[in-house]
Amino acid sequence: MAIDPTLRDALSAVTPASLARALTRAGVRAFSPRGLSGRGGVAIGEAYTLRMIPARDDAVGDLAAAIDAVPEGAVVVIDAAGSGLALPFGPILSARLARRGAVGLVTDAALPQEIGVPLWCAPEAAGGTLALVASQQPVACGGAAFHPGDIVVCGDGGLVTLPAALAERIALETVEQQRLDLWIQREVERGESLARLLPPDAAALARFEADTKPA
Repeated sequence: MAIDPTLRDALSAVTPASLARALTRAGVRAFSPRGLSGRGGVAIGEAYTLRMIPARDDAVGDLAAAIDAVPEGAVVVIDAAGSGLALPFGPILSARLARRGAVGLVTDAALPQEIGVPLWCAPEAAGGTLALVASQQPVACGGAAFHPGDIVVCGDGGLVTLPAALAERIALETVEQQRLDLWIQREVERGESLARLLPPDAAALARFEADTKPA
């Protein structure tokens, strides 16, 4: 599940908040989960999805086999039905997830212990246990929609999931917008009026192109 290096570089150069603005302009909805807290750093990778529900006495899926199938470079996204229950990740399963080369974990379940990869999860665990019922299907997590193969970008400023078909366009648009934002900030610091900068008029855009054109 390797991401094109150029796309990865572009996504690494921008913030989740900037990507969120570009996704909104593109008309994409339900791209950012709510109520999750992050720890452990930054993660960029393709979504590998699992769906879990509160456990009953019925036969359930094989969580160990699902973890064994996680491809290198994936961000594992676990839909826990918004339950806030603790994930049944013991030290062995956690170590296996890291060993498989997963680069992050996103879930609306709780996971109090560190697992060796960057983690975004529900802040507190409710009573009860979870059981695996599906893998590699579209899932909901924290109110956001994640499809297998989406590009998930997690950082200190938030978390977004980009539809694979739009990822390159959104990334390049965000890089350009961030360049423009930085140029506008410099212009304001030099004393330029906001009247011609927010939004930039034709003259301002021409100056931006001239000032930022590669030598």
